[in-house]
Amino acid sequence: DYKFASKVLALGEDVVMDVVLHDEEYIQIDESATDDVKKDYAAEGVTTANQLVASFTTEQWCDLSLRMLAPPTEVLGEMSSRGIKERALSAVRAMAPSCQAVYAQEEEVDGDIVWGVEEVKRVRVEWNREGSGDGLDPVYRKELLDLVDGVLGVLQ
Repeated sequence: DYKFASKVLALGEDVVMDVVLHDEEYIQIDESATDDVKKDYAAEGVTTANQLVASFTTEQWCDLSLRMLAPPTEVLGEMSSRGIKERALSAVRAMAPSCQAVYAQEEEVDGDIVWGVEEVKRVRVEWNREGSGDGLDPVYRKELLDLVDGVLGVLQ
């Protein structure tokens, strides 16, 4: 169910953004810490900020965020589909740095990491059809396009 998946994706985005915005509030383990120290933290069930972000930016989470950019409009309706895409774009923006790192070795083209760029561009083309009779208010259309452009800015 796309609506449920969209809500789960929003949860992942919230966790990643909380770590990004409040990183200093999470337990920090110095990279130079010994393996024994790291094992002690792990044994105590301590999760670091990096581990938390990594758990929400696996291939499956990254793929989900991109799949949610193309929900079936004919099944969900135009309004629900647009809302799901907006939520997915926010998730893509939050998860982009980590997802790009996950896919860096697989999708490198001329030195550029291309994870998510084409999918986001397709959404931009779809929403940039002014006068297409899609019923979008021009101000709202601009807000949607600004969102997409912000996501593209993070991805490129």
